[in-house]
Amino acid sequence: MAFTKSLIAVNNSPSPSTGVTLTLESTGVILGILVSASVLAAAVIKIITSFNNLANTLKELDEDLIKHIASEGHEKLIARLHQIEALDKKLDLHIQDYVNRKDTVQMVLGQLNEKIDHKFNRLYNSMRDIEGYLQREGGFRIRQYHEDKPDQHQ
Repeated sequence: MAFTKSLIAVNNSPSPSTGVTLTLESTGVILGILVSASVLAAAVIKIITSFNNLANTLKELDEDLIKHIASEGHEKLIARLHQIEALDKKLDLHIQDYVNRKDTVQMVLGQLNEKIDHKFNRLYNSMRDIEGYLQREGGFRIRQYHEDKPDQHQ
């Protein structure tokens, strides 16, 4: 097996030289390193700039929030909010009171209707009984009602 070595720069001259000799291969490698370093530096600069912009934006937001809290308008809004909450509670109470009154009125009306129907039915039955008695005893002729059948109560 044969092993090969790769070298960056090779000097084939027999005499030792005291300077730096650049070959085409070493120049390509150096330029590649420089381009890679500049791309990395640009990426790092872009990331750092993004972080600085984000930090500045957060600082501005914090300052704006502090200004907003310190302004008188904020306190007025809080007072208005408390007033609105109190009015909302009062409105809820009035709505519940209205619902309760409506239910009570409906119940009372239902009871009155039942009471009127009951009294009407008792009076109607009493009247029919008296008419039947008078017809049997004295030949009293009963007027026909539109809902009566002709041979009813004879």
